[in-house]
Amino acid sequence: MLLVIDTNIIVNAIKSPVEPDEEGNRGYSKSQQLIHDVLSGKHTMVVSTPIIAEYEDVLHRPYLKLNPILVEKFLAIIKVKAIWIEPLPTTQHEVEMSDEDDRIFFDVAKCLKIKLVTRNLKHYPVHELRTSIDELY
Repeated sequence: MLLVIDTNIIVNAIKSPVEPDEEGNRGYSKSQQLIHDVLSGKHTMVVSTPIIAEYEDVLHRPYLKLNPILVEKFLAIIKVKAIWIEPLPTTQHEVEMSDEDDRIFFDVAKCLKIKLVTRNLKHYPVHELRTSIDELY
């Protein structure tokens, strides 16, 4: 499945510890499971130049205290494995957004009519393309 993934999902996946379940198997959070499924080829991320710039900016913020090795590995893999597009941007007049910084994700999803996965549904307009991580897992 093609997906656009909001930065908050990636931050959560990198930041969350992997804790074993009752049977000793690796216990992934929903965000980690999604990224695992992307890396294993079950899903394919779709990105644009502004999305990659957003990932790089946010994932390198010192206050998040993300493991820099995991961040660099993730970015390197996504830059190679993701599908890159440059969509025509929408405007506030066309699609009202509560946070303009999130428009880059919505525009990619809208362009290809694919799901936008986020934890912050309130940042995006009520739309058939947006979905919560909880709806996938």
